[in-house]
Amino acid sequence: MSFKRSIDDIKTQPLNHDSGTKKVLFNYQDFDTPCRQISVATFNAGDVCEEHVHPTLDEHFYWEEGEGFFTINGENVPFAKGDYIYVPANTSHSIKFEKTSRCMCIGIALDWKNPQK
Repeated sequence: MSFKRSIDDIKTQPLNHDSGTKKVLFNYQDFDTPCRQISVATFNAGDVCEEHVHPTLDEHFYWEEGEGFFTINGENVPFAKGDYIYVPANTSHSIKFEKTSRCMCIGIALDWKNPQK
């Protein structure tokens, strides 16, 4: 089954990491799939997503605008418009935003019959 959603019709909601907002295009409750969520997230300059780990979730980020730094397992990884960053499950990571930023986030559950954050 296919479907279509307009980002303009999706309610903005806070992210789980105490900074930024997101519009969820798709989540695992829509279909029986390993894709936990596809969202478009927006952050302000100076926002920080504190260090955290998703034990069973791979994360993919495509940066549509902005600049900042990931810290992935202690390594600083800069990002800017057009960059793609992959963070494997069970990997410590945080993000600091130098400029207002927007990205497409895709979370893939490794145990997709019991997805976790």
